[in-house]
Amino acid sequence: MDDTTQPIIPPPPASTTGPPPASHPPGLPTSQLPAEPPPALRLPGGALSWSLASRLLRTVLVGAAGLVLLLVGLAWDAVLHARDPGLAAEEGVFTLSNPGHLLAGIGIALVAVGLAGALAILVLEARGIRPRSTPARLGVAGAALALALVAGGTGVWAAGAGGHDHDPAAAGDPASHVHGGATATATGTSEGANGPGTAGHTHGPNLPEVAAATDDERARAEALWKASMANAEQWRDPDAAAAAGFRFKGRDQAGPEGRVRFLHVPNPAWRADGRVLDPARPETLVYWNGPGGQLTLVGVMYTAAKGAPGPVVGGPITRWHDHESCRDPGTRAKLGRPVDGVCSQGQVYRRSGEMMHVWFTDDLATAFARRAPLAALRDANA
Repeated sequence: MDDTTQPIIPPPPASTTGPPPASHPPGLPTSQLPAEPPPALRLPGGALSWSLASRLLRTVLVGAAGLVLLLVGLAWDAVLHARDPGLAAEEGVFTLSNPGHLLAGIGIALVAVGLAGALAILVLEARGIRPRSTPARLGVAGAALALALVAGGTGVWAAGAGGHDHDPAAAGDPASHVHGGATATATGTSEGANGPGTAGHTHGPNLPEVAAATDDERARAEALWKASMANAEQWRDPDAAAAAGFRFKGRDQAGPEGRVRFLHVPNPAWRADGRVLDPARPETLVYWNGPGGQLTLVGVMYTAAKGAPGPVVGGPITRWHDHESCRDPGTRAKLGRPVDGVCSQGQVYRRSGEMMHVWFTDDLATAFARRAPLAALRDANA
């Protein structure tokens, strides 16, 4: 061995306790390898458990916020209906002009989004799919939102298709629209089981087509409307109306707990005086059973002579209508409506004389509505 020769020393044995060297594809620098999640994000259940929990928490919070809005909307709606017992008569399943309905609708949508988002996250996690890019995440969020909207829209459609009707009058509820002396205007009675076989009566569109009237017809309709309002001011106080001969037969159904929305108060003497369309002697006054049970005069109802059509002084604006009913032959109580002019066995067919409402609103069209124009009356009496 010369001076330049080095001894051969065997390499130290490999450690059996340390971690094995990380393997990576040949040629890929270590700095470009995917970073392992920090130990703090690991749970005994598996990798990325904290990330999954975080994503689920966000969707749960969205749903919880929707639930809160839904409850607030329902409470708000309950307060509005408590203040105005007849508010339901003018509302559908969702009426966006009602703040309670609006909040409830937003709440339902958020609950649906939260549930759909949570479901999408769980399904993707079960399949091992974790969208990392922004477009992929937006796609998942859009799919969840679309699913929620479809579910919410289906629910609203089902509620409407189920025959839900807030308007008692439309459902045939006599308590919502009481004529104090409706039977007095009946033109005839069939003593048999069936009526005269006339077709079922329909009221048609609620508002008249003012544009179809001539200038003269419009002027006469407007004169009748304004004269009716001016003359009826003296009976705004129900006591004054009673002193003038108007009979409040259905007043016990009014008040805060009453189900009657519009109380029709007839004057029997004026119904039999032979006058028609006399603003100084209307056959019936119409009072609104408003918030707190306060009776507010909101219109008059004119009645034509029995068996005669009402005079159409305003052309297509002043439209008359009548009512059909099936009644008990003994008590004359209303039992329902005829089908194609026919009542059930043992019931008596009744058809009223023609009548026309004049409502105290701020425009000509709603003034001659066939059914109470609730929004216009609310604005006029605000």
